[in-house]
Amino acid sequence: MNLIGNINAIPFRRFRGGGGVAPFPSIPGMIARYSALGLTNEQMAVNPVWVDKTGNGHDLQMKNFAWKERSGISDIYPGALVFDGVNDYGVCENFPILTKEKGYTVVALRQWLSFQDIGYPILVVNSTDRLAAFSFENFISKTKSTWNWGRSVGLSDYKIPLLYTYQTSTSYNSKTIYAGATEEGSNILQVCRSGIYCANAAIWEIVILDHDATEEELTKIKDYFVKTYPWLFPDQAWTVVGKTNEDEDRATIANITGNGNDLILSNFGFAEGSGYNEQGEYAGYLVTDGVDDKITSSIFEMGNDWTIIGDWELINTEKKDNAGIVKFNSIVIYNYNPILINIKNGRNNLIPDQNTVNAICSDGRIYSKDWKESIYNEETESTSKNFLTIGYSGNSYTKIAFKNLAIYPTVLSKEDCIKAYNYLQTLKAK
Repeated sequence: MNLIGNINAIPFRRFRGGGGVAPFPSIPGMIARYSALGLTNEQMAVNPVWVDKTGNGHDLQMKNFAWKERSGISDIYPGALVFDGVNDYGVCENFPILTKEKGYTVVALRQWLSFQDIGYPILVVNSTDRLAAFSFENFISKTKSTWNWGRSVGLSDYKIPLLYTYQTSTSYNSKTIYAGATEEGSNILQVCRSGIYCANAAIWEIVILDHDATEEELTKIKDYFVKTYPWLFPDQAWTVVGKTNEDEDRATIANITGNGNDLILSNFGFAEGSGYNEQGEYAGYLVTDGVDDKITSSIFEMGNDWTIIGDWELINTEKKDNAGIVKFNSIVIYNYNPILINIKNGRNNLIPDQNTVNAICSDGRIYSKDWKESIYNEETESTSKNFLTIGYSGNSYTKIAFKNLAIYPTVLSKEDCIKAYNYLQTLKAK
């Protein structure tokens, strides 16, 4: 089962800009909150405690961490704490007792990185095993479940979100779940461990309430996440990593946000040079042939404010091709050797000595492969409800090597663009 799912049905407000750390919303009944933002491996190595930011003193004692990239604070997953799946975990032994009468809520901003074939690695559990108030997300390779008051809830028919996820005593990510016979919680809270099994995950935030959250409370939490971690919340995103020419779904590139706007491949030979390349300069990329290969989205809306980030490269055709990556009224990228970029029907800008760029912002900022910033036009007003096309436009075709692309509903700062680009490289299609 693919863990790339809907970020959630709960709406969130769109923010311009990003990256600033706003105060966490005031929510009555918040008994614990853990945030990895601002932590360093050096700091945690000296004092391996994940402090409860509510001030309630329900700190997690962190066990067995190496305090480096894959076992500690991560550069690959900016702002997250990575649990290695071997023996890393956190434990609190003075957690308040939750009651069935009031319920509970556990919210996490997390990404599962891999899955075991045996055991029961759990993201967050209110005990040393599963028989307490909650055992939130028990994921092994063949089975996905969660536990509610001692009752197992299979998740095979549920959309499992990639990042933002939550559970109350009545629902898992807005879908109804039912309670078991357990009457009260435990004074133990464990993160990424149950029994002898540890989970491999990147965790940005965990929030726990002593009651079933209202939709308003959940929206406040999600809005905070979107504002604080804008690089994690694209409107649209696609990657070809893990796909092959032999896949049954080879002609579809799934939208990893769960928005349902997949990319459709037409006329591909599904071989080297017209499909997913396994060798050579463009190994790991989808390559169009420049003759009739085309990639097309369904119609979707882009507002006036946006950022496009991706890993792709236009291939020299020794001519000017009116094709590349195109969404009219928002962005035009043509293979003109060098690249021609037109932002929101502004002036055409030739990007010298480049066959790719890392990011384009709707305010006119363009970032080269080495993250050099150029500003090519003043900001104008423009929105689009057109298709996104890759490798062709109208009757024109061009060669492009495509790995991933994300469209954000905000104008990201340079720092957040870099975080978004790096994070996008960690995602897989399957």
